Amino acid sequence: MKDDASHKSRVFGNVETWYYDAIFDNNYSVVCLVNVIQFLKTGLVLTGLFIYKDTKLVKNFRSRASLKHFYGSEERPHILIRNKEIIDGEINSDSRGWKYHILMGDEKNNVNLSFIKKMEPWKGNHFLGNWLVIPRLKVNGNIYVDGQKIDVTGHGYHDHNNYPLFSPFFSKGANFGKIAAGPINVVWAQVIKNKDKIENIVVINKDEKFQSIPSKDIRLSVEDYVKEHGKIVPTEYLLNVEKKDIDINIKIESMNYHYVTIPSVKYWRHHARNTGEIRFESISTKIHNISIIDQLSFL
Repeated sequence: MKDDASHKSRVFGNVETWYYDAIFDNNYSVVCLVNVIQFLKTGLVLTGLFIYKDTKLVKNFRSRASLKHFYGSEERPHILIRNKEIIDGEINSDSRGWKYHILMGDEKNNVNLSFIKKMEPWKGNHFLGNWLVIPRLKVNGNIYVDGQKIDVTGHGYHDHNNYPLFSPFFSKGANFGKIAAGPINVVWAQVIKNKDKIENIVVINKDEKFQSIPSKDIRLSVEDYVKEHGKIVPTEYLLNVEKKDIDINIKIESMNYHYVTIPSVKYWRHHARNTGEIRFESISTKIHNISIIDQLSFL
């Protein structure tokens, strides 16, 4: 779990993000995230809790603090802000699985959730920096909306990004998403360095193994978009992979989206409908579900 812990700042600073999302059986969904922006011994810590019902944002709670109020263990994912525990990660006592406790929000609108690893984590890098992913987790606990307690169960996703502070100055943006498909899970991304350098990423998980698809075998096309905040915002993609033992043919359509203000970044979050089919080895499954996707455009 040390890879998912807090990292020391690079010489010229770094940006580190812990991101969790979950889609629940009762049509609620949440996103929880912590951003740490460091330069030498100074910096800023941003937290965000977003609660959705039927894909629409109903509550959000955001805060900021100086780096001196942040504690992040370098041995495991354990984060405190102003001495309040936000994230606590551990190895399950009864298994080798990873488990996270997430506690965020205020008195009336908050989450108290357990995320339990259900698929093998993986890590790698792209144009921006390093990336650690747990593609699927079992999630349970409760959320409070306007003081009303709501018990929830569902499935989730977690990633941890760490990249140099200057990376956004040399990249145009990135789009990230995932697709749960029974025993199969797909994580996809498109990282745009410039108009001539676009890195497509697809990693497919099944059981206790995963496989990364070469960028040359991936076709991720934008089929529709809107213009907002001076940027083109894709609202429909087609994802295709044709490779030995792997066929992916998925339409990804935005159902609802909203703009999230973050310093130096234009950021949209969508709830998207995934439809199509995935075949991996001997398993073939039809897809018709909802996931959360993120789009970042750097200023």
